[in-house]
Amino acid sequence: MEGGLISGGRNQIRVLDYIEGQGQVLGYYTSELRHRGYSRSMCYLPHDGVAANSVTGLRFQDHLKDAEFQVEVIPNQGAGAAAMRVEAVRRIFSRCWFNETTTDAGRDALGYYHERKDEKRDVGLGPEHDWSSHCADAFGLMAVAYEDPSRLAAFSRELKFADPQAFV
Repeated sequence: MEGGLISGGRNQIRVLDYIEGQGQVLGYYTSELRHRGYSRSMCYLPHDGVAANSVTGLRFQDHLKDAEFQVEVIPNQGAGAAAMRVEAVRRIFSRCWFNETTTDAGRDALGYYHERKDEKRDVGLGPEHDWSSHCADAFGLMAVAYEDPSRLAAFSRELKFADPQAFV
């Protein structure tokens, strides 16, 4: 399981931290988030975050809510999801600033992420599923879920209509 922690600023996306592990129970990650000061974080889960845990029968989403985290599940993006994540990252990457010390492993994984190739036909076969792909998928999901704060502010502003009496 991998996760990146971001904070949106004016024309900046600050990647604050990166957590990864393999074979850890979910409690490990909730403890890590709290230990690192992220107890009030919004957790974005991929579509399978609504899948039931085989041990407890609860959904991962429910476990995180029980641990008092805010949770949003990103719907399944269907065919071409990997390409959509890559394109979403391309759109926002120039605005990303990474904490040098706490995101080192994540940046390494992002740099290594690559496409599988069929050398005979000289065609791409989609992302290679290796040690870097979980990090890249998590970062891509963040890019898909990210909403620019200025765009949200403009969307939720109060609309002022002209006085209807002013028109003839």
